[in-house]
Amino acid sequence: MQTDSTPNPVWDFIAEKVDLRLPDFSSFTPELLADAADRVVRYQQRRIEAILDSTEDPDFPNTTLGIGWACYPAFRLTALVRVLQANVLTDELADTLAEVSAVLTSARLDSRLDAELFARVEAVPTNLLNPEDKRHHELLMEDFVRTGVRLDSEARGRAAAITVEIERLQTEFTRLLPREAKDLALHLTDVEALAGLGDSALSAAARRAAARGLQGYVLSLDNTTQQSALAQLTNPAVREALLAQSMERGSRGGPGDVREIVSDLTALRAALANLLGYKSYSDYAIDNQTAGSPDEAGDLLADLIAPARARLAEEISLIRERYGLSEVRSADLVHYLNRLTADTFAFDPEELSKHFEFERVLSEGVFYAATGLYGIEFTELPEAQGWHPDVRVFAAHEDDRTIGLICVDPYQRDAKGGGAWMDQLVSPARLTGERPIITMSLNLPAPGPEEPTLLTLEETSTLFHEFGHVLHALVSDVTYPSLAGTAVPRDYVEFPSQLNEVWAFHPKVLPNYAVHVDTGEGLPDELADRIRQALTFGQGFATAEYLAAALLDLGWHSLEAGEQVDDVLSFEDAVLSAAGLDPLVPPRYRSTYFAHVFSGDYAAGYYSYLWSEVFAAQAAEWFDSQGGLAPEAGQAFRENVLALGNSADPLAVFTDFFGGGPETGALLRRRGLAPREEVTSAPPEAESDPARPTITHEHPESEPGQTAAAHEQRQQEDPDET
Repeated sequence: MQTDSTPNPVWDFIAEKVDLRLPDFSSFTPELLADAADRVVRYQQRRIEAILDSTEDPDFPNTTLGIGWACYPAFRLTALVRVLQANVLTDELADTLAEVSAVLTSARLDSRLDAELFARVEAVPTNLLNPEDKRHHELLMEDFVRTGVRLDSEARGRAAAITVEIERLQTEFTRLLPREAKDLALHLTDVEALAGLGDSALSAAARRAAARGLQGYVLSLDNTTQQSALAQLTNPAVREALLAQSMERGSRGGPGDVREIVSDLTALRAALANLLGYKSYSDYAIDNQTAGSPDEAGDLLADLIAPARARLAEEISLIRERYGLSEVRSADLVHYLNRLTADTFAFDPEELSKHFEFERVLSEGVFYAATGLYGIEFTELPEAQGWHPDVRVFAAHEDDRTIGLICVDPYQRDAKGGGAWMDQLVSPARLTGERPIITMSLNLPAPGPEEPTLLTLEETSTLFHEFGHVLHALVSDVTYPSLAGTAVPRDYVEFPSQLNEVWAFHPKVLPNYAVHVDTGEGLPDELADRIRQALTFGQGFATAEYLAAALLDLGWHSLEAGEQVDDVLSFEDAVLSAAGLDPLVPPRYRSTYFAHVFSGDYAAGYYSYLWSEVFAAQAAEWFDSQGGLAPEAGQAFRENVLALGNSADPLAVFTDFFGGGPETGALLRRRGLAPREEVTSAPPEAESDPARPTITHEHPESEPGQTAAAHEQRQQEDPDET
């Protein structure tokens, strides 16, 4: 039996100031993780009991900040568990991580449903608080209320029980998904069946088979419905089989079938929302987002259905005419769109990828753009150890000081989630004096010995996207960890990442990294122009599959209390049919492998990617007007938008900085669904618009240890795709 005096590196990492120090992940055993969770509970209980036993009148330091400190180890352990579940979900750790998640959920409920504790929070005077402290207090109040503290005792008990069961089901969904993906990977023994697959992809498939003790080749499954290999495979039957394997995940019967989980989870969420006074879970989930209501979110999606359908029809017509096809099947779309793009813009995707070698894209592209915009430089720390040998650690520097660490985990593994995502292992804050430790995970096929890692255009864009999230956390300058970096409303969190995608193929960035891996020759300017033209090609298809998933998410979470879906796939078909979307294009995620909404924090929130893109498209046009990759513009955006995190209302921050709220025109232009307007580029200092913020070179230093504290983080970037 462990005691609080027994050495425990997990507890040391979450309970002590670790400023820029990674833990020894190899020492993290199931027993130590479970013990750390027990210590978290005891620590939180002792601190909260002390608050309740206090004879002092409630005030901001002794109550609001006191609760923050009481819940801080839980906040830190929650972040650590997220990183482990997403990147190291081995059989050895899976059960323990599920148990620890359940313990942390119960600990959170114990504090947020404590009516006596909430009474002290309500009694805290706020009239003399500075704006950031007042927002911190108001968000804490909101968290109590949204958890159910204002319900009567019996209803609070029901809310707690439902929440615990929701957490259990989400954790189970998380566990089953990678196993299903592994089991349904397509195994082929005939190399001829893989005709069209590039050399690097073919060798990766062979290595994957060998690692499983199989002859031949294994095509692993991406987390999305459409599979990257479909673009290259020339055998229609193999394409059909691969897409079928992908779409069968979680719905084929047996231990990996998640349909009952989806049914129970959506019914429980509807019941919880009703208990809290909302018509549906979507009303509850979107109530505190920038969209404000499901109607606003749905209207944005609906506005794009007609343009997406029209563009999709054009794309399918072009495919039929160009390749003499009488029909185009679902499994053919990605393949022929890829061919049509290559033929239209005259480039070979396989040959083109030789200009996008991972090391150069990262160092001379992603890092280069961040340095040019924000003045941050990056150095690799070869001696630093992450949670897996693949993990590489980089230090971010500014003005001769280290401002954070970034752990990059690039390659696909069976025990790792699908897609690409970032997380804040340690959230920065002036209160704690902690600087950020950020994780960034991808799922690139691992190359063979001495082989380079070559990226597709989409993978290149994804790398820039995820680093936008990294920058959001890295430059955070707030008092409270719970308000730092990506801890913003879910439908705003994708804004900085989608904005950062702009630099991937920008004329001031692309030439710096796009160098042929064999010849060392740069990408010809004329080819670079064709690539930029190709970026909006196929947007009818891409928008349609995204809209299908987003509407499916809202459909599931529009259920009301007492409603439960028995036939998950029939419900899915009904929602998509009602939306008027072409059944030729399946949703980006089907219900049975929709991790964003059934194991992550995007329930009733997948619309967020499009909503955030409205912000990003408008900001990108502003950067164009400021001269593009301009340090003055970057510094102004950093100080007045990125650095603020959730310490001020993000929608107000955006509106104040850009002189108006987000509008959809820029989004349609970004996606190629409306004509682009000519942007007049002018140096920032020549701009005289009074609505534009003054750009200055001054950057006040954060002072570690200034007054404030953290409460448990309400919102964190979900493992996400771009």
